[in-house]
Amino acid sequence: MRLSTKISIAALFVFSSLEVMAGTNNQEIKALYHTLDSLIDCQDSLISKKKAHIKAIHDGVKGIQLTSEQVLALNNRLYDEYMAFNFDSAHYYIKKNIEILQSFDDANLKASSLIRMAHILAVSGMFEKAGAMLDEIPLSRLDTEKKVEFYNQKAELFLYRSEMAQYSPYFKEYIDSTQYYRQLILQIAPKESFEYITNLASYTCERGYEDQAIRIFENYLPSIQQGDRRYSIITSTLAYFYSRKQQAELQEKYLLLSAISDLRGTILENNSFRELSSILMERGDFSKAYLYLSQASDDAQLYGSRLRSVQAAHLSPLITKAYDAERAQAQHRTNILLIIISFIALLLVGSIVYTLSLMRKRRLANEKISRMNAELSQHNDEIKMMNNQMKEANRIKDEYIGRFLELCSNLIHRGEERVKKLNRLARERKLEELYAELKSNSSINGGIRMFHQNFDTAFLNIYPNFVSEVNQLMTEGNSFDVDDDANKLTTELRVLALIRLGIQDNQKIADILRSSITTIYTYRSKLKSRARNKETFEDDIRRIATY
Repeated sequence: MRLSTKISIAALFVFSSLEVMAGTNNQEIKALYHTLDSLIDCQDSLISKKKAHIKAIHDGVKGIQLTSEQVLALNNRLYDEYMAFNFDSAHYYIKKNIEILQSFDDANLKASSLIRMAHILAVSGMFEKAGAMLDEIPLSRLDTEKKVEFYNQKAELFLYRSEMAQYSPYFKEYIDSTQYYRQLILQIAPKESFEYITNLASYTCERGYEDQAIRIFENYLPSIQQGDRRYSIITSTLAYFYSRKQQAELQEKYLLLSAISDLRGTILENNSFRELSSILMERGDFSKAYLYLSQASDDAQLYGSRLRSVQAAHLSPLITKAYDAERAQAQHRTNILLIIISFIALLLVGSIVYTLSLMRKRRLANEKISRMNAELSQHNDEIKMMNNQMKEANRIKDEYIGRFLELCSNLIHRGEERVKKLNRLARERKLEELYAELKSNSSINGGIRMFHQNFDTAFLNIYPNFVSEVNQLMTEGNSFDVDDDANKLTTELRVLALIRLGIQDNQKIADILRSSITTIYTYRSKLKSRARNKETFEDDIRRIATY
């Protein structure tokens, strides 16, 4: 199963995984899991870079004639690149070196290639062939450095045998053999070398001094970069040390560090993913355990390691069974959740339909209210207009009643005075003066002037801006001059004033102004001809406001 499939599995069971991880309070471990998962997602890219790097090494010697020593060095370099990346390629290049070295008499060179061959045979699970390869090496002819490599490979071979023989009678025998070769390494290896440090820590731990072994590795670890195979080995071994002390959290931390280093260094011959899957299975995170076991199995297949594939195969049925059970349980929970969601969806649809019905009713009500508001607004405007008209009528009434009473009183008084004067002339028998007085129109003319004066004053009190408003309706050059006497109107303005008061009939206007109907008709025609808008002139006059 490749990366895309593993991502799908992780997505399907993400909720279950999150629930289990929520029980881990260690923020450092949570962050390490996040880093590890991110690297799994981009493993294909890391592998592509690794292949490109190896291809660059190949391409760097194309067209160059190499000596035997240079070919040996190139093959050793390619072996080192493939050693933890691809078994077949590593086996191919170290086998070529063994063939080339058959014609050489250098025991150390031959031993170096045989030890390398034994290593990849051992990690692939071919223990017998690896042992036979080591038996071909003439130990007495090796220098100290090669003896360290030889003993180290012997210890590694028995360690791999012990991993396959767990819970069998041979397990302790293989561990004792491993410890024996570790002792030999500690006797001759330089104390600052990687081989000395790793064998010292492992030897010390197997003797029961776990804390001392842990200190050795934790002091040495900062000197190695993550992504280096040595870093992966040390952190994986530290996880084993902590498992012996039953410190599960620290065991998990160092397994995560080892797995992260394996991914960064594209180390496909690894052990940490399988160990992590076992821890996760015990914790109950079966989906993540399945994902990491699949990662371990895929890496083993890509590398070609039969040992790691067999180890993964032993654990696979347990995790697969638990994973299937969890998936069935998750499916059951999903079905229940779907039923609940469907019920909620039905309620939601019902709520939406009911809400839409309410919204429709509300919209219709709003439209009705809007129409009513428009009608009310129209009625308000009409009432406002009627109120203004009533105010205007009341003002006109008040103004003209007062003026009418005053005018009537003055005319009655003037009539009484004239009657007295006529009686006095008749009594005194001044017939000529009496006749002259009766014939005179001065009294009537005085009454007309008094009427005009009262009319003008009353009208301009009601319409103080009447003359200026009329001027705005007239064309340029035809406006009326504002008289120095602000309370006096011309005959033409009086005609317009009577029109404003609602008197339309020419005869009535003529009677009021004591003029002929022809004169009034002429005035109205001339005024219309001088207006800006002849058609609406008199209507515009009637719309002039009182204030």
